Amino acid sequence: MSSQISWGDYVALGGKEVGVSRWVEVDQKRIAAVADITEDWQFIHVEPEKAAKTPFGGTVAHGFLTLSLVAAMAYDGLPQVRGRV
Repeated sequence: MSSQISWGDYVALGGKEVGVSRWVEVDQKRIAAVADITEDWQFIHVEPEKAAKTPFGGTVAHGFLTLSLVAAMAYDGLPQVRGRV
């Protein structure tokens, strides 16, 4: 992120849209990798054909995967506070 603002200006941004992160593709390869790391191989994550028959219509990313991407999206979309490391 290139812009830097003061802490007071940062606090004032509460409740406002401040930026947009880059697009992050959550494909089946990434979902399968998280399944291996977490040992959560439930069909809804790793069996596309079986998952397609559910109301979701396909596989579902792990909650941990979705949550882990918040840091990258925040880094992309939020201004940095001047004077903070």
